Amino acid sequence: MSSANKVKGLTRFSWQQILGPMLFLVGISYYVGNTGPDLMLGVQVTLCYLVMVLALQIFVGNSGVLSFGHGAFAMIGAFVSGLATTPVRIKLNALSMKGLWHPLVSYNLNLYVSLLVAALVGAVMAGLSGILIMRLNGLPAGIATFALLGISYNFFFNNISVGPGSQALPLVTKFVRLEEPLGLAILSMLLVYFFNISSTGRTLRASREDILAAPALGISIFRVRWIAFTLSGALAAIAGAMYSHVAGTVQVQDYYLGFTFMTLAMLVIGGSGSLWGALLGTIVLAAVGQILLYMEQAKPIFGVTIHIPNGTRAIVIALSLVLTLLWRTSGLSQGREFRFPFVSRHG
Repeated sequence: MSSANKVKGLTRFSWQQILGPMLFLVGISYYVGNTGPDLMLGVQVTLCYLVMVLALQIFVGNSGVLSFGHGAFAMIGAFVSGLATTPVRIKLNALSMKGLWHPLVSYNLNLYVSLLVAALVGAVMAGLSGILIMRLNGLPAGIATFALLGISYNFFFNNISVGPGSQALPLVTKFVRLEEPLGLAILSMLLVYFFNISSTGRTLRASREDILAAPALGISIFRVRWIAFTLSGALAAIAGAMYSHVAGTVQVQDYYLGFTFMTLAMLVIGGSGSLWGALLGTIVLAAVGQILLYMEQAKPIFGVTIHIPNGTRAIVIALSLVLTLLWRTSGLSQGREFRFPFVSRHG
């Protein structure tokens, strides 16, 4: 079997591979979001998760290198964009912000400009850290990214000169329409898809399939990994910034282990090898998580109330991840891109 057959749908453009997921996302977002205020908030949070999962797909899915460190870039994006859109009076009056570095007090930007700045800072931080981390493989690379997450968490948690420290930063500017996070998610999907079919994306997957043969063919594994890591860092920063503008607050705990575990589970369960897998895993786990949360809170679902112990949601998601790794390693999508029925593969 040729290499082109092994990585279906990732070597050339096909309109259905990108149009299908986009239409699916738009349709389900409006359908679920218009059901009620609680579900509208859930849809917006899910869109934030999706952008984070897409960031992971660019690097983890294409390189095969597991990263626990993208939560660090999400933290950076949240703080950069959150501080930029918080009123100056809040930064002056908040108890936890008394030691805030003075230039950050007057630091104020438009919501959309702050998102661009967050993406830029996330890309720079990912690029700098990637200079060292992208030289590692396997377990050492995974440990290094986890160390990056730990360093970032402790820096923001204990340092009130750059943010609220262990407390929350309130009154961050919120999205006022569903179209704002939805539009960012659509743009992220386009970026990820075109990267995946680019020469850099194909080269990165080639290095994933045979790390020893790749250098012999003239492939610089460090270069293609570094490009993907930098781009994924920018997307992760946007995801973190989006989350702050959905929640209306910035709190470093929101981007630590729980956030990292959830987004990695979404990627693995959906299928790390494709854009469709990233979308599918995000929506399925978000839906299951929301249903289990209602059950933990004894809220009715379609008129039926079922109460389950607190913590069941985390256990179910963890078990789903283990079962996927054991019996369906390519995830729900099996690593394939979306295809409309009865339409030719390259139509």
